Amino acid sequence: MSVKKEAVLAAGKRLFLDQGIVQTSMEQIAEAVPVSKMTIYNYFQSKEGLLDQVVDEMLQEVWGKYRDLMDRAKDPLDALNLMYREQDQMSLPMSQPFLTDLVKFPDQMNKMLQFNQDKVLPEFEMLIFKGQQKGQIRKDISPHLLVAFLTFIKEYSARTNWYEGLGSPAAVGEQIMTILYYGIIQKHDGPGVEESEVSEKPEAPDEPDSTT
Repeated sequence: MSVKKEAVLAAGKRLFLDQGIVQTSMEQIAEAVPVSKMTIYNYFQSKEGLLDQVVDEMLQEVWGKYRDLMDRAKDPLDALNLMYREQDQMSLPMSQPFLTDLVKFPDQMNKMLQFNQDKVLPEFEMLIFKGQQKGQIRKDISPHLLVAFLTFIKEYSARTNWYEGLGSPAAVGEQIMTILYYGIIQKHDGPGVEESEVSEKPEAPDEPDSTT
């Protein structure tokens, strides 16, 4: 990819995230690079064509981060710890305007959902299964059912504004990750906290002697 085309792609991504897809015009992208509007059309044919490549780049970026995390993890529990601690870096760079507008572009929305279905969820299901085999993750939770639940959450949140009033998509995602993490780990210690590091419950103080 040429340097100029990369610059157009970067400018389109930044503006789509900052102000939404619908509110971003090809003129604004051209001014941000700067290049002529005709140059953008020569590269991408349309705004939807540019959006399609922006989505591709976002998916490749998050998949690369996921593979790097899995390479660094010593075992399934360590992988979950890393996911919990680094969830900001692992998440797709979504914004409220971008997510709201994305539902108006079904091809790109479906591409994101399909990526999640074909790559992320099968890997996560295998991670849960391996963690159960090692006794690190609760065995009374079906990996397949857990993945089905996550699929429902992903698809529901992508197609509705259910999170309005609950905070940004990133904040809502962080809370869901916290619920998920503490719900499936065999021992309910905090992320990365060894059992020996957990404070013992303090003893109750002696009650005063009522005879004195």
